[in-house]
Amino acid sequence: MPEPDTPGGDQAMTSSSVVRRRPLRQLELPEAIVAQGRYSIAMRWLLSRALTLSILVFGHESDVTGDVKYYARSLHQLVEGGGLRNTLQEYPLPVFLVILPQFLLGFLNEVAFSILFALSMMIVDAVFTGFLWRGDRRRRGDATNLWLWFVPAIGPLAYFRFDLVPAVLAGGAVLAAIRRPAIAGALTAFGAALKLWPAVMLPTFLIRRGDRRRVLAGFFGTGLLIGGAALAVGGISRTLSPLHWQSARGLQIESVAATPLMLARMVHPVGTWDVHISQYKAFEIFGPGVHLASQLTSVLTVLGGLLLVTLWWRAHSAAAPTAETLGWIFLATALIVTVTNKTLSPQYLLWLGGPVAALAVRAPADPAVRTFARVLLVTAVATQLVFPVGYNALLKTHSFMPLVTLDLAARNLLLLWLTWYAVRQVWIQTRRPQ
Repeated sequence: MPEPDTPGGDQAMTSSSVVRRRPLRQLELPEAIVAQGRYSIAMRWLLSRALTLSILVFGHESDVTGDVKYYARSLHQLVEGGGLRNTLQEYPLPVFLVILPQFLLGFLNEVAFSILFALSMMIVDAVFTGFLWRGDRRRRGDATNLWLWFVPAIGPLAYFRFDLVPAVLAGGAVLAAIRRPAIAGALTAFGAALKLWPAVMLPTFLIRRGDRRRVLAGFFGTGLLIGGAALAVGGISRTLSPLHWQSARGLQIESVAATPLMLARMVHPVGTWDVHISQYKAFEIFGPGVHLASQLTSVLTVLGGLLLVTLWWRAHSAAAPTAETLGWIFLATALIVTVTNKTLSPQYLLWLGGPVAALAVRAPADPAVRTFARVLLVTAVATQLVFPVGYNALLKTHSFMPLVTLDLAARNLLLLWLTWYAVRQVWIQTRRPQ
């Protein structure tokens, strides 16, 4: 809309009004301050990541590298003629894009692969930290602070699982949701190609009516490209094997549904319940009540799906949902999927770190985001105390087993609280005006 003429024309416009009318992106900080801030963030990142890895070196966390060693053994079998369809069947085929280059660069050596894998995850972490810093307007804001603390809180696990990649992709999708919906759709598709669960996030980015076409174009364009290549290389059976693998798994000891049974096992540690690794390469609990708890997860999954549909519908009915609303819906979706599932591994906590850091960019200084972030950091520390610090004690009738079991129960209660809090924020933000 054109502005009304003012007496005296442009000369009557004061310098303060000129500054006020300039686009926000032109109000940049002086280069010296930007350089100082860049140096400060780089030093804080290096120190916090050195702390993270020092826990691995000086602590008793050698088990944290187990999955990377498993990747290396599987890739060895692949290059020795094991066949792509029989290698890492529990993971989607595009995962090889994340782990195979390091294996080849390390000349098929397991130790070299472990080092290169951890370095590649650190690069992903550093790039995401840079994006958050830029989102914080090149200051050390809430988003950057949260991510700087989150990785040490979850521990070296962050660098010895490829879950950091879909977590960062999820955070990038939240950052891009409003201004670049096509990129948000593409990042969601890429994340789903690696870990399946980000596919559930697609309806969140379809809530805004004007963005749907671009989100779908980015999602299906990327999905068809990656999925088509995976189908051509591995065939239908290998493409669908991760779905069969997940559906056939039993009740994992760290899941929310298994918590009452793990507490009962704490009281009766011998003879009643058994904990051991299953054929699906996860520690599961066996004994009375396990079948009932597994059935309960199926019911909870359906109820969680209905709750998500309700939240999506409320947001759809609201007028122009903001980036903050989309971020809360994203977190609520990830948490509902996590707490209602019969499987819950420690790296699943990484899925929350990226999106909540992105939400802190879109909602700076929001008390609700700060509260959620603080509780998430405590939850991450509790998770690290379960795995890998206390995992051996949790599996055996060790003297520390009750203490670790109680920590696991507390961690799951915190996850339930985070779920309630995220759902509550969505409900508040999608409330229709009177």
